[in-house]
Amino acid sequence: MGKAVLIYGGTFKDRVETLRKQGVLHIENSGDPDLLLVEKEEDKKSIGISASRGVKKFLQEKPLSKEKKTVVIANAELMGAEAQNALLKILEEPPKYAEIFLLAKTENSLLETVISRCIKKRAFPSEEIEKEDSGIHKILDMNPGQRLDKAKEISEMEKEETTEVMEKWVRDLHLTTPGSATALQIKKILRTKKTLEETNVNQRLSLEALLLDL
Repeated sequence: MGKAVLIYGGTFKDRVETLRKQGVLHIENSGDPDLLLVEKEEDKKSIGISASRGVKKFLQEKPLSKEKKTVVIANAELMGAEAQNALLKILEEPPKYAEIFLLAKTENSLLETVISRCIKKRAFPSEEIEKEDSGIHKILDMNPGQRLDKAKEISEMEKEETTEVMEKWVRDLHLTTPGSATALQIKKILRTKKTLEETNVNQRLSLEALLLDL
């Protein structure tokens, strides 16, 4: 019997690390004929139904070199409703040689009909990520030069990972003593995060402006 697994929560790195713990160690091997990595196309805002059709076609044939055929949908929350609905049958009854992994920001970012057909695994921050010096409170204690260095470091991440770091900043600030200053900081972070997600603005310049303004 095949399986469908939803890995959610944490950062994108956390979800990939959880995927590796499921035995998918060959995720970066794009030449593997038994691995299909589904990602959003650069010029698209979502993952469309054509990707779902590609998944079904890929799983129609048995593995070539391994016991399993593996499908990884890297940012499943970007799938439109039509694309998700197109996967329902194969998620419910995957071929016995198939393993399908959906990586999503949150459990509830997918349709309930999709969630109910998957084994759910929450991704927790790895020790390595926990040790990273990217916490908002540490940044607020930095001088301007250090903040610019931190902005450069974070801007070198993928946009998805950068916005997840910013989401963590917001969560951490929510846990601090509430006040008008904290509320303003949260507002500034969310405004910059939205700009990064919706436009092609320079990531480093946006982060530099944000961190100097907090």
